[in-house]
Amino acid sequence: MKEYTSILVPTDFSHCADKALEYGKDLAKRFNAQLHVLYVVEPIETFATINGVEQSVYIDMIREVHTSATERMNKLQADLKGFGYDAQCVVREGRPSETIVEYAKENSMSMICLATHGRSGLNHLLLGSTTEKILRKAECPVFVVRSTEE
Repeated sequence: MKEYTSILVPTDFSHCADKALEYGKDLAKRFNAQLHVLYVVEPIETFATINGVEQSVYIDMIREVHTSATERMNKLQADLKGFGYDAQCVVREGRPSETIVEYAKENSMSMICLATHGRSGLNHLLLGSTTEKILRKAECPVFVVRSTEE
């Protein structure tokens, strides 16, 4: 049986991501693995040019999102460590699928455990699927938790 020493759980703080984190925690406990939780702040490249909005507003927005995410991740890391997990909670900026795959590779993750929102049809076509892109590009096994928003 393969040994899993590190498990990456990407989060967007949604109900779906929370379900994936529960699975990730269970897997980390079973394999005595280090748990990494990653939040990706996605740039909104066209925002700075819409309706004459100044770029400084955009930069302030991204900074605020990054600060808020960092605060949430610090609390999550403290909670996880309080429950005995060897946990790292990290915030990065970039496109989610690319950043998640890159993080997994850079940190030699044994597995990625993530949620899928289960979108189909037009929603899938318009929004794409981060999970699908990760499945195609990840070099490690990917454990997918299917969940729908309530």
